[in-house]
Amino acid sequence: MENDFKEQDSKDNDWGQPPSPLTPENQKKAFRAQIILGIVSLIGITLPGILFWLLG
Repeated sequence: MENDFKEQDSKDNDWGQPPSPLTPENQKKAFRAQIILGIVSLIGITLPGILFWLLG
């Protein structure tokens, strides 16, 4: 069977954007994002259990 897909040229020099510099402002933003993700994940994990306990 013949492959109809054209292979893309690899770009070894194209690694995307460099990481943002480690400044106090960026550290505060990263910490706040981690706290928000932690709270959302905690709610997402505990909510089904609480609902199962209350409605079960």
